[in-house]
Amino acid sequence: MPTDRAGVAAGVLNAARQVSGGLGVAAFGALVTTGFEDGLRTSLAVSAALLTLTALATTRLPGGGPTASSRGSD
Repeated sequence: MPTDRAGVAAGVLNAARQVSGGLGVAAFGALVTTGFEDGLRTSLAVSAALLTLTALATTRLPGGGPTASSRGSD
């Protein structure tokens, strides 16, 4: 990322994170309205499945190790 665009990238990332968090709360809240205990179980199952899929997808990304610039060595 070019340094002159880093602020824009950070702003976009933060906005996406905020919107995603709000949508997640709304979606899992909607599951709980069907019945508290059943909704919590369903929400937990969906969360666990998404976490597992994300972890698997992360291991498949190219260049998963830290870069020289992120380690602080120049």
